[in-house]
Amino acid sequence: MNKFNLDALKKMSKNELVKDSLIYGLTNALFTGLPLILMPFLVVTLSPSDYGVVELFRSLTMVLVPVLGLSTVQSVARYYFDLEEKQFKTFSSTIIVFQIINGAIGILLILIFSFLIEEKYLILAYLSVIYFIFNQVTEILLAIFRVTKSSKMYMKFRLLNVILDVGLLAVFYFLFDKYTWMYRVFPQVIAVVLVGFLALWYFFRREKNKICFDKALLKVAITYSAPLILHMLSGYMLNIGDRFFILHFLDEEALGNYSLAYQISLAVSFFYTSFNLAWTPTFFEWMDQKRYQAIKKVRDIVFVGVFLLGVGSVLLFFLLQKFIPKMESYNINYSLIILLVSANILLCFYKFNANYYFYNKNTKLLSKISLFGAFLVVVFNFLLIPNLGIIGAAITTLITFSFMLLMVIYKKDKFNLYNETN
Repeated sequence: MNKFNLDALKKMSKNELVKDSLIYGLTNALFTGLPLILMPFLVVTLSPSDYGVVELFRSLTMVLVPVLGLSTVQSVARYYFDLEEKQFKTFSSTIIVFQIINGAIGILLILIFSFLIEEKYLILAYLSVIYFIFNQVTEILLAIFRVTKSSKMYMKFRLLNVILDVGLLAVFYFLFDKYTWMYRVFPQVIAVVLVGFLALWYFFRREKNKICFDKALLKVAITYSAPLILHMLSGYMLNIGDRFFILHFLDEEALGNYSLAYQISLAVSFFYTSFNLAWTPTFFEWMDQKRYQAIKKVRDIVFVGVFLLGVGSVLLFFLLQKFIPKMESYNINYSLIILLVSANILLCFYKFNANYYFYNKNTKLLSKISLFGAFLVVVFNFLLIPNLGIIGAAITTLITFSFMLLMVIYKKDKFNLYNETN
């Protein structure tokens, strides 16, 4: 690393960005990285088919965020900088109430149309909505912790969720004689419900916020997040749409194989996701201060780190194959891993550049890029999966993320969203 980057690192170590990033990095390595951490254990315990259903549950919970929540939680972090303290508290309370109401509507809709859904997937649907409600409540509080630089409180809530999840998983291991997808899904749901209730108590009782619902502020949130609905739906189609195509064209076992490979490749994004939680508020502040060169320095360091973690992900697959005998029951090869790791590296680069769009509130342009990316996912998955199997899904992912990165950079330069020369 040259002197230029070493000087940048020294300067960064003196501010709160790196300190918060370390805290977020630890907690998110455990929370978002928990599927990867538990993967060797689950590979031994679950069949590829049950592993595939677990992944289907995760996919459903993600899709519900824009469908039921209308992505309004995303507005909490952004409008902290625009609203007065009292107004922001009302704003946050409104979003919480909105999420709960929509979740209840979701459960009612499932009940009404339950006769159309197979029993196994009906249970998954109910559990997904319950998970959605309490997870979104917690995410609102965590967003507040992030923008107020309360990283220690953020850590406590994240760690509590992880401890409950893993603890319940251990209890179920000794209670169950047969391990199906329920063995992994139930601990996740119970843990997020308990932490969600704690988040409600903390926000309304400990912080003494009032339960209120302001239509005008909700309209503000929806106006900001409405383009993000399309963006997030497109994003989820980009990240998990291939699962539904695999399940349609192939089977649950193929879904399990692909999901396991994708989990390994996600090790790349753990670093960036953890960093971005601390980076986003700092990025907004630096953009206000026109510190464009400082942002560029951070970008260079992050991109190098993401690439090195990509190499580490491939090595991780090598170690898993060598030391976990039951990996043989999962049909995964190096080509699949390399394709998915490469795709996730490009996705991290894309997300860094996407921050400029969020800052400028240019979510419509970002949504258009994501939407076309989702279109590519549908077309290429439809063409490639029937002929190439799960390798076709990986190729589709790489093609799509490559296109999105190129477009987000091209549009950023075309519309002059920022000026690195200043």
